[in-house]
Amino acid sequence: MGLFLININHKFMLKVYQECCHNCLLSKDRIVSPKRAKELLKEIAEKQSYFVCHKASMNGEEIVCKTFFDKLGHQSQMIRIAERLNVVQFVEQNNTEKLKSFASIKTNKK
Repeated sequence: MGLFLININHKFMLKVYQECCHNCLLSKDRIVSPKRAKELLKEIAEKQSYFVCHKASMNGEEIVCKTFFDKLGHQSQMIRIAERLNVVQFVEQNNTEKLKSFASIKTNKK
């Protein structure tokens, strides 16, 4: 049984960024509207899932947002399971570029 768990740990890791990105969904510098952010968080809560960082998804990766993990992860069944199974892996963020926030784009349009 122990060997089986070791194999799971190497193949099925829940990756989480080590640091918060500059355009986090949970910050004022997010790249989506406040309304869309609320919709996303509601959907995640209903599915008991987690938020994949937009910078990871733009690269075709599935890496959990660090701020989501820290602030709301305890509400996610998926994250709680991953923590119990000890399959959470913290990874470095390769893309640290700050994108234009929704608020700054909206202000510039006026």
